[in-house]
Amino acid sequence: MFNGLISVAVVFIIFSVGFVFTVKKVWPDNAAGVLSAIVVKVAAPCLAVISFYDRLTPELLKGLLLLIAAGAAHAGCMYVSGKGLSRLLGLSGGRRVMFEVSFTFSNTIFIGLPVNQIVFGPEGLTSLFAYYIITLAGFWSVGAYEISRASPLDGGSGGGFSPRKILSPGLVGVFVGMGVVGLQVHLPVVLDSSIRYLSALCVPLSLLVIGSNLSSFARGFSRPKRDELLVMAGKFLISPAFMFAILRAFGVTGLPFRVLMLTSVMPCHMQASINAQYYGVEGEYAARLVSLSTLLCLVTIPVSVALLR
Repeated sequence: MFNGLISVAVVFIIFSVGFVFTVKKVWPDNAAGVLSAIVVKVAAPCLAVISFYDRLTPELLKGLLLLIAAGAAHAGCMYVSGKGLSRLLGLSGGRRVMFEVSFTFSNTIFIGLPVNQIVFGPEGLTSLFAYYIITLAGFWSVGAYEISRASPLDGGSGGGFSPRKILSPGLVGVFVGMGVVGLQVHLPVVLDSSIRYLSALCVPLSLLVIGSNLSSFARGFSRPKRDELLVMAGKFLISPAFMFAILRAFGVTGLPFRVLMLTSVMPCHMQASINAQYYGVEGEYAARLVSLSTLLCLVTIPVSVALLR
């Protein structure tokens, strides 16, 4: 319990640095964007490679297929539930799409990765990346396509969406790590050291970005509407309930169980907001969902850590 509280305290302290630096304008306005690019395009892929390289064997790699299947089942349940709830609420157009996408996909990399590494140590990252495969591939295929299709900028044809985005740097890093393990490749010392230094940037930079994004609350925040509250219930109540049932059904126990349960209570996917603004689909609404869910995770993460420990 004490170690869990220490882990969460570390997360909040780094959050606060990004928050204060943004509110006080200590760093440039584009600082969060630059740090995000470093995490997504460099640090996270390197961390994926080194996590697989250090902790997996070809035999253990086969065992990840069970976690990938469990993650796919969880994402499917959340997607179907989100669509059903959006229809019950009578949502339409871009708001319906952003409700469904935000309800389904979570912030696995900017929040899930650093929190899991701090709470469970490097040993938990392989289980996290098994789920990350599903999150990344699902968002950049189904999620990004539906957002682009709702865009008024291209007539709703989805013409702005490129399937190549599915192979984002993070997913490539996962596949490279799996390939290195599967082929039993020994990394040269120089390359090994370089990847380790770059991967070490992932956790602190991710938390600084999230803290920076929370600066919107310094300007005030209006009362959440019913559909926004339902998304919050989806992230922090419905999602872990589905995950618990699925992991039990799949027979997942031990550290993988705890990692995936903690990952199931992460806030809305940050890229949902970025894509919404890019395609002109309820950008402000998507940003509110990301910000509100991120703020609430400051409460849900300590509770989840305490329960899982």
